[in-house]
Amino acid sequence: MFIIVTLSKGVSFHMTDIKPGLVAPDFKLAGFQLSEALKKGSVLLTFYKKTCPICQLTYPFFEKIHKYYSGKTFQIIGIAQDPETKSFSVEYGITFPMISDTPTYAVSRQYKLTNVPTAFLVIPDGKIDAITIGFSKGELTTISSKIASITGKKSLNLFAGISVPESKPG
Repeated sequence: MFIIVTLSKGVSFHMTDIKPGLVAPDFKLAGFQLSEALKKGSVLLTFYKKTCPICQLTYPFFEKIHKYYSGKTFQIIGIAQDPETKSFSVEYGITFPMISDTPTYAVSRQYKLTNVPTAFLVIPDGKIDAITIGFSKGELTTISSKIASITGKKSLNLFAGISVPESKPG
């Protein structure tokens, strides 16, 4: 089991057996299949529940990542642990594709989630390059930098002019 915990600045946690370097479990939901998407480039899989306050804090930053980096070599997908995604997308201004997990949380279980939000940056060879759980400025900055490298774009400063805590557990 792989467990790392975000307690303070620079200290993070991953409460999942899935870790960077491992192959991401393939899945198909609502016409999206991870293995097919990876043929076009890297994918940031983001898991959430609409009633989760930390998801509500984190998802606008995922939206910034989407608006800045998405294109031919990168995309972001939201995976809801709720049957309905539209109200969350509208309320938090999310424009990237949002799909729902199965009623039994089949995909969340494949990824061995214990907390949301959780995000996995999956590169085209199917391996997980980075993970963030809860809200962590450091982890989100690392993911943004990795995506900048993937897309060839200048690194985005996600938190410019915004006052948010360093971290909040999910």
